[in-house]
Amino acid sequence: MQKIRSLAMALWKTGYPLMAYYLSVFSAEVIFRTMGWEIKSSIQTIFPGALLTLAILWFPYKKDWIYRQGIIKKPGPSPVPHWEYLIILGIAASIAGNLVLGMTPLAQWFPGVEEAAEQIDASGFFLQLAGICLVIPAAEEMVFRGIGYGGLRDEMGAVPACIVSSLFFGVFHGNLVQGIYAGFLGMILAFVMERYRSLTAVWLVHAAMNAGSLYVLQGILADMMNANLAVRALAALISLAVTAAVLRFIGRKMPAKPWKFME
Repeated sequence: MQKIRSLAMALWKTGYPLMAYYLSVFSAEVIFRTMGWEIKSSIQTIFPGALLTLAILWFPYKKDWIYRQGIIKKPGPSPVPHWEYLIILGIAASIAGNLVLGMTPLAQWFPGVEEAAEQIDASGFFLQLAGICLVIPAAEEMVFRGIGYGGLRDEMGAVPACIVSSLFFGVFHGNLVQGIYAGFLGMILAFVMERYRSLTAVWLVHAAMNAGSLYVLQGILADMMNANLAVRALAALISLAVTAAVLRFIGRKMPAKPWKFME
């Protein structure tokens, strides 16, 4: 009976923040259409939906974390040790994931990722910077790591929580290619949450991941995506090596702490 209760609680903690996110985005879309505003990109509705999600979920997030003993003193923004390494981690992981998937035929077999890329391109610079790189990562981290991973971690331990939350994060992105990419990044984000116990830390990594994909890989290193296979493979290996090195550094500098939820 206790196992069933724990499973139900874990699923609830994972599901209700996601439902709040979906409903917030849907509400933004309804408002836009009711007012007759033209929606050129889905980011136009996801951005205000993400802001609304942060407002709705802040109090349940705060309630969860102030009852976790010995983890954090307050749920608000706090100094993040080794923040520069977290930015490097996010950029390197996003480059590695994009390059590895780009060397497979998955994007050709499942063209849904191209539609998602077109939506991002159509959103314009402001929504890309403020939405995709700042606000949307904050909302998604509130949903998937701040509340979702925490609830799973309370009930089933670190490794299962990491796997399940990453699967949810992958499925949330709506197509196979983005799902694999997001699942890979989700495991990294879960590891960062496990070591830092900080929403600010995982938001920083997630923001760097999105910025790395948008402005580094598709900007500074745009020619690399069209380079020959050997160049892309070498770049992917270097990015993976940097990702692994930073994760090892974080593992040493931020040792695991007891995780206990006070009933």
